[in-house]
Amino acid sequence: MLLKAGRRLSQDEKLVMEAAWEDKHYKEIAQTHSSTIDRLQRDVGQKLWILLTGILGNGEKVTKKRLRSILEQRMVAGSLLSSAPSQSNPVNTSAIPVIGGQPPNVQTFFGREAELIGLKEAIVNCRCLVIYGAPGFGKSALATKLIEEISTKRQPQFERLIWQSVHYGPTLKDLLVNLLKDLALPSMQEQQLPQSTQELATLLIKTLSMRRCLIVLDSAEAWLRKDRNSSFNLYGEQYSEYGVFFRRIIEVKHSSCIILTCREPFKDLMKLQRSGRPSDSFKLEGLDVKAAKEILQARELIDEQKWSELLEPYLGNPAAIELVASRIEKFFSGSVAKFLHYKTDLISEIFRETLAHQYQPERLSILEQQILCYLAQRADDANDFVSFIQIIEDLYVRLPSSLSVSELMSSIENLNNLSLIIISKTGETKELFLKLPPLLKKYIFQEKQVKLLRTAHAFSASNMRIIARNTLRRFWEEHPDVEEPLKFWYAEVSQADWSSPADIKALYRNVSIVANNRAIFNIKGNSYRFIVAVRYDIGIGFIRFIGTHAQYDKVDAKTI
Repeated sequence: MLLKAGRRLSQDEKLVMEAAWEDKHYKEIAQTHSSTIDRLQRDVGQKLWILLTGILGNGEKVTKKRLRSILEQRMVAGSLLSSAPSQSNPVNTSAIPVIGGQPPNVQTFFGREAELIGLKEAIVNCRCLVIYGAPGFGKSALATKLIEEISTKRQPQFERLIWQSVHYGPTLKDLLVNLLKDLALPSMQEQQLPQSTQELATLLIKTLSMRRCLIVLDSAEAWLRKDRNSSFNLYGEQYSEYGVFFRRIIEVKHSSCIILTCREPFKDLMKLQRSGRPSDSFKLEGLDVKAAKEILQARELIDEQKWSELLEPYLGNPAAIELVASRIEKFFSGSVAKFLHYKTDLISEIFRETLAHQYQPERLSILEQQILCYLAQRADDANDFVSFIQIIEDLYVRLPSSLSVSELMSSIENLNNLSLIIISKTGETKELFLKLPPLLKKYIFQEKQVKLLRTAHAFSASNMRIIARNTLRRFWEEHPDVEEPLKFWYAEVSQADWSSPADIKALYRNVSIVANNRAIFNIKGNSYRFIVAVRYDIGIGFIRFIGTHAQYDKVDAKTI
């Protein structure tokens, strides 16, 4: 087997192989063979797994935990004896090369079997296919895997495979020139290409009808309009021609297919799809639990009984799970239990950039921003989900009377397409419920808190003062689960201008107003309560009490 690598195993490599085969920990081997855990695991082991991946992997990463099962599978299939090329069993060298740009190097790929099957079926008849979903969900990796499998088929469906990254936002003319160059038309030099964009588009479509091509345009969100409040046009000003181009690609007869990867759907293409045109939109959701746990297994994390708890807030986002797993491996010796014990928050360190790409208020309509703001304010309830009917009733109070239910439904559908909300239905009544994704909720809390604090600082002369913040701080140090809600409340109230109980009610619908100008606020549903004595005449709120619901029942809110 190792003749393929041109060398023999060293003594240390044999020890690592023994540990893998017998499912022993590195510590056991190191103690009995006068070696160190760090050397066996970090130095010898890592290099050995890379070597064996190249020999045995067949696209699958070889690790200590996987080695035995991979070897056993190969032995059953007889592939260990036939892995070298021979005249009787020639290696398939007919793989179609990918031209144009370079697809991402996908070293590990977990799950997505159903998605790949669906995409393979879709590209048979679709002329344009959009793969969209939240950042980090693996859209580019899925497209890369699709191309890999298509290119190595014995009877390939396509003659040419082209990959173009369009994250920089090329104009339609520039893109068409690049694609035509990639297709290398016979006797067609660049100076002979047409000058007008429409003629270039016609030439490309003609070429796609002569050769069956699969073209992937990766990161296509750069073409979509950033401020959707200023125009109904879906595309940016310099990209308006793309709408007509994609329509032509879909409506003109040919046997090629263009795949777009994007963080949000192309709504004009979805309309064509609904009208029966050969187009499709595919929303990529998070990994299932089994595939997500395979990422943790590949990192050789321990405390498997805690894996589900670790994965819960990441909603199957492979990029986020991989980042968290790598930090656990590095800083907590692979212990998930230790990581969870310290309630480690990695959102600000490793996932903030991804969330910033996902949550871009300037790309949302005003109503969509209002819905997210409403859900963020409701996020301290014990049950994060809010019913659609409750949203209608509450937003009718907050927003102008011109708000229509149809606009609200359209906005919720768009937020769902952008992976900015989670939608669920009850089993019996089928009632619709919404909530923010856990990480996004925390991110919005933090971002809005900073914004509110800045605003409060700028206008502190006329806004409420809360005495004293230290009271809140001491409480959240004892009860960490209310830290973010209390910080958010403090920042929001610090910019408020309350002149009457009605002003408080307008901002907090669940607040109770009792005698002596006392306002009673609920935190985390009914888990905690605090009482504020409000002096409307001087703009000061005095925190009189904060505690659990049971502690609250023992005080008199009117006199404390």
